[in-house]
This record gives sequence, structure tokens and C-alpha cells, in this order.
Amino acid sequence: MSVLVVRDLIRNYKKTTGKNKDEIKVLKGLNFAVEPREFVGIMGKSGSGKTTLLKVLGMIDKQTDGTIEFMGEDTSALKKDELADIRRKKIGFVFQDFYLMDSLSVEENMILPMILDGEKKEVMLLEAKKYAEQFRIEHLLTKNPYELSGGEKQRVAICRALINDPDMILADEPTGNLDSKSGKIVIDALTRINKENGKTIVMVTHDPQMASYCSRIILLKDGIILEELRNKGNQEAFYEEIIKKMAEL
Repeated sequence: MSVLVVRDLIRNYKKTTGKNKDEIKVLKGLNFAVEPREFVGIMGKSGSGKTTLLKVLGMIDKQTDGTIEFMGEDTSALKKDELADIRRKKIGFVFQDFYLMDSLSVEENMILPMILDGEKKEVMLLEAKKYAEQFRIEHLLTKNPYELSGGEKQRVAICRALINDPDMILADEPTGNLDSKSGKIVIDALTRINKENGKTIVMVTHDPQMASYCSRIILLKDGIILEELRNKGNQEAFYEEIIKKMAEL
């Protein structure tokens, strides 16, 4: 069973200028699937619809038309509270700006999704310890996010995304605010959870170097899928192919 099946996906926005109401077509009938354990990158120039697509896939935003099946279930028929349940329990989100709460410790930030689910304290602390050890941040558990570097914050955010054992991770420019060294640590962490934890990842990125870690790239242009690129196992060759295709957009 596919993790995601997207059919004829359309997202339009209404824009009012004076007395005129215009409809802006952002996503124009997309069709694709994401299989278990895939690491899929979404690329395209600014305004191509990348972030809109990720928000619709994550059920943060609703499509205008078309269907999205998530783990075999058509999400278009679901109510708001059912969508919220899926977002909390089955999808892990990693954002460019981390979205950590400075008033909470690192450990409390990590277990926040489990707190919302009413999980037992001992279970939460065991899970936090497990992921902190996996991503080498156990020494940071009692600190607050404002004491951390950007790379450390993003690793905390990745642990928080994993804490409920989701079926899919959605990452929006996860290395966008990081220097190259921290970015490498974060993309290595994402690659590890894909390969070792078997997690399906869909990642929006503008960075060809980060995209070269993906198994497949979906190239968007003006709200349509222009092309799909597949990683044949040679990362350097895939990186060069991505750069060439991005230059042609």
C-alpha cells in the first residue's frame, strides 16, 4: 500500500484587488504516489507551489479539487477533528524555523505530541531518551531551546516529529536556516531515519546538495510536475543532474 496517492490535485486561492476577485491557480492537477520508505524531494523555483503542496499533503491546507489518499484512506471525506488526529499521530512535521517553545526544556518539547495524546509519563521519558541518544542530543535534554545552536534545534525538532512513530515525515526546507556544517548534520539525521527507522520522508528543498540525498525528486514549475528524477545510487551524478535540471527551470 502506498503512503500517499495524489490524484488530479488542484489548489486555487481567491485574491481580491479592489472590486475584482481573481483566482490564483497554484497547483494545477498533480498526480503522483509516495511509497513506503521513500525519501522524496520536492523542488522548484520560488512560487512553483512547493510549500503549498506540502501543506496540502500534511492536511494543514485543503485542496480545491482532487483527492489525496493517505495510508489507503481518502482524506477529502474526513472531518476536521479526524484530520487533526492524523496530523498528530501519523505525520511528523519538520519546519525551517523549528517551532520549538523556549519556555519548555528540550525534553518537554520532544514529548509534546505525546503529552497531547495523554501518554504515560514513563513511556514519554523512555521515548525521549531513545531518540535523544539516536541523534546525540541526550546532553541537551534539560536545556532550553534558546541555549541551542540551529543544528541542535533542528535535531530536537526531528526527534519531536518522530516521537509518535508517524507513518510519514514532512520536512519544509529543514536546512534552510542552517550553515553548511549544521545542514549536513540534519540531512544525515533525516537520511538515517529513512534508512534505519524505515520512515517515509517528503522534503521541500531549494538546495541541490540536500536534494541529492533523496531517492527521487519531483520538479515543480508553475504548479505542474515538470519531471521526476530518480537517484540511481551515485550521489555525485544525481547532484549534477539536479543542478542541470534546476538551471533549465
